[in-house]
Amino acid sequence: MSDVAISTSNLCRRFGRVTAVQEVSLSVPRGSVYGYLGRNGAGKTTTIQMLMGLLLPDTGTVSVMGFDPVKQDVAMKRVVSYVPERVQMPEWMTVKGLMNFGAGVHPNWDGRLAEELRARLELPADRKLGQLSRGMLGKAALMAALASRPQLLILDDPTMGLDPLVRREFMESIVAALGEAGTTVFFSSHILEDVERVADWIGILHEGRLVVQSSLDELQTKTRRIIATFQDAMPDLTLPGMLQHETDGRQHVFLVSDFSENILQPLHDAGALSVKVEGMSLEDIFVAYVRGGAA
Repeated sequence: MSDVAISTSNLCRRFGRVTAVQEVSLSVPRGSVYGYLGRNGAGKTTTIQMLMGLLLPDTGTVSVMGFDPVKQDVAMKRVVSYVPERVQMPEWMTVKGLMNFGAGVHPNWDGRLAEELRARLELPADRKLGQLSRGMLGKAALMAALASRPQLLILDDPTMGLDPLVRREFMESIVAALGEAGTTVFFSSHILEDVERVADWIGILHEGRLVVQSSLDELQTKTRRIIATFQDAMPDLTLPGMLQHETDGRQHVFLVSDFSENILQPLHDAGALSVKVEGMSLEDIFVAYVRGGAA
């Protein structure tokens, strides 16, 4: 069995003259919680739809849990659960009916987990799905996806429409617990604080291109903010792996993608009075790559 849950190679998808996904090569380790980040329109949903076989790539290859999502979609969907950004389910069916339906079609359905999730997410058992708000409908889809005990869970912006308390509980207790149980979770999100809380792998998509793919620990270790202060104006310097450079008088701030102590030597040689190195949050790292790293 491969140790990779999702693998793509040079994945491309165009819509007319617009290229939504450009040569994306993903490698998602089994058992990881992988946060797939990007601005609106970056290509996250298009990527996910190709992973699920809902869109055909123009070029490139896709493997999900060892399956071709187009040619082996039935086999793949036995072990993969997917919650789209916009959920559509039978409006006439009640929440309890959805649970009964899941028990009838999923061989690994966990009725006890389904009931626990229904109560935790405050879903009324007798309410019809067509009467639920968008946020509540998303909760129902999450319940159904989790209760089928998938080997891989793919979520497209899973916390959209959830209030902050439920969102935090979902990310901390549910997604984290899945990761601890060995379930692979691949999810896109706009809320970087949520991603940083639970993800152990990160991919950053910018204008259809994968500009970063790394474990979160390595990403935060190597991406650093360097603040250098000079007596006078600093000579023109470009540091290795520089994502951004801003200056305010005698103080210069560099954001670098591959930090090592050797990077600091040119600053000292240029006469820096002081050099300080700081860590960065995932949000700061994301902004640095999207603003400067893609170039």
